[in-house]
Amino acid sequence: MPQFVLALPMDCSVDESIAVNENVSIASDAKTAIIPGCSVSFNVVRKERLDGLADIFKEHQDISAEEVSAIDGHKSLLFLVGEVKRIEEVGEINLAVLKLFGAGAKGVYMQQSGAAWSNQGFRDEVGDGEYPMDPWINFVENEGMIYTLGMACFALPDLCIPASEENAQEALLLAADVLFGDGVPAKSGSEIDLDEGEIFVLRQEAKSPFPKDSPEYNKQGIFRLTRKKG
Repeated sequence: MPQFVLALPMDCSVDESIAVNENVSIASDAKTAIIPGCSVSFNVVRKERLDGLADIFKEHQDISAEEVSAIDGHKSLLFLVGEVKRIEEVGEINLAVLKLFGAGAKGVYMQQSGAAWSNQGFRDEVGDGEYPMDPWINFVENEGMIYTLGMACFALPDLCIPASEENAQEALLLAADVLFGDGVPAKSGSEIDLDEGEIFVLRQEAKSPFPKDSPEYNKQGIFRLTRKKG
């Protein structure tokens, strides 16, 4: 099963424990961690701070000067590595990230997709939790197509849709939710019902626009969303 990697800039040094709550801490030498309310066990890596980290976050979203200062002021990095097999686990991990914000994390970088969220940005993206995969997925445009990034950690292919399609990113997010949450097979011919009569059909792309040695490459392949005719 593919793994996800989350990196959180922390306000404590690498040799200090992270107090998740009054009963649970992540020690400086911890190799694993369980966050209350989350059934997923994390492998843990602690690393020293990284200069210029806020630049990565600014590339992904508009963030305030205060958020930039908080991220650049981090003292260490907490890496959480694990596997996710059910969409319910994605929601649990999101809640674990929110708890770590309360423990001093200043944002979260999702290595598998390149999405980098400030605390407020992540909260906004998670919203009421109805679509837990949203903050896990990133987008890139290439030759008139918009592609998802990050589906590999769900053992799924990435998706694409013409950039000219109305609400293209929203359609991709909804399709991702249907594939992982509802278990619709990721194969050519599968139909994706995006509600209100909008039905798309999956068609496998013959080749990926990303080279095999690039972080955007997904060995599961890429499927295009095509509106069903008739």
